[in-house]
Amino acid sequence: MTAPEPKPGSVTAAFQEERERVAYEATMNLFSAQERTVGNYRTRATGIFATAAFIVSFSSSVGLVGNDSGKGTVFPFWAAITLLSVVVVQGVLVMLVLWPRVLSYGHEITGLIHPRVEDAQRRPIDTKLVEDLLADLGKNREQIVRISRLYQGATFLLLVEVAVILAAVAVTR
Repeated sequence: MTAPEPKPGSVTAAFQEERERVAYEATMNLFSAQERTVGNYRTRATGIFATAAFIVSFSSSVGLVGNDSGKGTVFPFWAAITLLSVVVVQGVLVMLVLWPRVLSYGHEITGLIHPRVEDAQRRPIDTKLVEDLLADLGKNREQIVRISRLYQGATFLLLVEVAVILAAVAVTR
């Protein structure tokens, strides 16, 4: 719900414009924070998958994972299938975190320079602009929550991966 527009040039109009400017700056700062959050999740998800690959590679290079019946270390079939499944699902979760998404990081600058006909008489920064930006922030927030859950799932699967390897090693020793 927008407040009625004060008369141009009045003291109230100056205060309203200042409030709108402050709200606009705060909103744009929130867009920057959201962009950093998404970037951080993507970086961390890549790290999760790299760690998973390292665990599997390290485990096989030191003989924890593999089939060497001469040494009496045959990795159980159930563990191999479980490990493969965990790594595949984890890879899908990481890919979904990394997948490009339609996020808003503000407004079209050209809209300020060349406004639509119905917006031509409005001030460049006003309550409606801030409200529109806040709606975009809300949509972004929903996607960031989804990204967060995907990342949490990938992290959990990293723990499952280690548990499967340890369980298989315990059974074979």
